[in-house]
Amino acid sequence: MLTREQFLEHLREALNHLYETDRLRRSPLAALFGVAGRFDTGAALQRVLVEAIASLKPAAGEPSQSPAWQIYEPLFYRYVEQLSAEQVADQLGIGTRHLRRWQNTAQETLADVLWQQYNLAEQATRNAAAPPLVETDLRQELAWLQDASGVAATDLAEALPPVLELVGRLATRYEVHLAATVAEALPKVCVVPAAFRQALINLFSVVIPHAAGGEVLFSAARAGWDVELRIVCGEYVAGPQPPQRDETDNLNMAARLAELGGYGLALSADARCFDARLLLPALEQIPILAIDDSADALQLLARYAAGSRYRLVGTRDPLSALALAEKLAPRAILLDVMMPEVDGWELLGRLTSHPATADIPVIVCTILAQRDLALLMGASAFLRKPFTRGELLAALDELREGRAARATNG
Repeated sequence: MLTREQFLEHLREALNHLYETDRLRRSPLAALFGVAGRFDTGAALQRVLVEAIASLKPAAGEPSQSPAWQIYEPLFYRYVEQLSAEQVADQLGIGTRHLRRWQNTAQETLADVLWQQYNLAEQATRNAAAPPLVETDLRQELAWLQDASGVAATDLAEALPPVLELVGRLATRYEVHLAATVAEALPKVCVVPAAFRQALINLFSVVIPHAAGGEVLFSAARAGWDVELRIVCGEYVAGPQPPQRDETDNLNMAARLAELGGYGLALSADARCFDARLLLPALEQIPILAIDDSADALQLLARYAAGSRYRLVGTRDPLSALALAEKLAPRAILLDVMMPEVDGWELLGRLTSHPATADIPVIVCTILAQRDLALLMGASAFLRKPFTRGELLAALDELREGRAARATNG
């Protein structure tokens, strides 16, 4: 069972690293406050602590020398405003030794507030074995996003203006200057349009109220094979902000929509600033080479790739495959090993050993039940014919993500 002393020690550690969200993510307080296991655990814990400190602010008219101010001001200036001990002591007109006494008392008071608020005397950790009903309902509500048929080629030149117009009204309300920069000739992106728009709206609805009286930057630009959308407020002009109503729900929903929609969302948000990056898959940008002697099979693969992030180039001539692969530099090769003119297994060996193609993953696509042999011969994946569009795209996505992870880690 967690003791009060242990809790106070965890709290002091978190306060000393209030703006290090990666460190806060690992804090035992995350589980105690019910924010563990989320995509924004560190930021959520930060918001809990900032809000708890804000709750200790004395009412207007409270005498400046009252004990209530002696509790609130050391916490606010030392941790929320990130002033040094010497700066805080100078601000309050006391010595640093005196400040340490005030600070210890303030930390204990804050611990009492949180201890009671989260009923930690009875429950030191939260049971997360079963998802709450709200989470279950949310999964059911968003189940339609998992159907790839909802993905559409979306022109950002048409999709972004209505969103920016809508959130522009919110910006006007909070006197925020919304500066948008959209690069010209962006490729179409593969998203579920309604879900993509809602994810953007959710993110803007979080940052704009915090940025009241300041500026929020929005940009859209090419980023390799993708298109990056970015929403940034470098610093809230009003200083550190407590969480707004429904803020956590809006951020979690944006993350869930991104996950189910098949695009990336990187979020760095705390009480002082906001930075969200959405990485959208550009339409038919990533080259894939398909080697199959059947024209019908190549046409089917082309239909499967249409409307996705992949651009399929097919050849019925396995003898020219190596030269074509060198010229095209595909991100993956689809290879049928059942071809009359060339031994497909021999071609697989050449592709996986030749210096120009050895780093290109090969997916063996065949009617033969030879998965183990294909992988043993150097294939990165195996698809047994007939397979669906979803199975093909999932295999390509898995290879792409694995390659990106290796590039990042290596």
